[in-house]
Amino acid sequence: MRTWSRLDGGNVRKNSITKDKLTGGFLKTTLADGTAAATDVTVTGIALGDELVAVLSLSTKADIKTLENRTSEYTVGAGKLVKAAGADETNNQLIIIYLDLT
Repeated sequence: MRTWSRLDGGNVRKNSITKDKLTGGFLKTTLADGTAAATDVTVTGIALGDELVAVLSLSTKADIKTLENRTSEYTVGAGKLVKAAGADETNNQLIIIYLDLT
């Protein structure tokens, strides 16, 4: 007897996706320099359809003292994170975590 789990609009047999089938990974992490408010961030390999997990800002890049979650300020674009507004991240370092779904 088969058992099914619901997974984002489709049926996948429970336990059918095992760790060895995820070789190469789909969780991606990269570092980028911060930008001014309303300035996009180039992210090599990210594409429309990928899912943003987190954007963490390390302040300041030269002497890190704080970590801020800035995820809500960004959306995924083709080869970049789109930032319509938000904090000025100039002089900061960004840790970008996303799911490579494309």
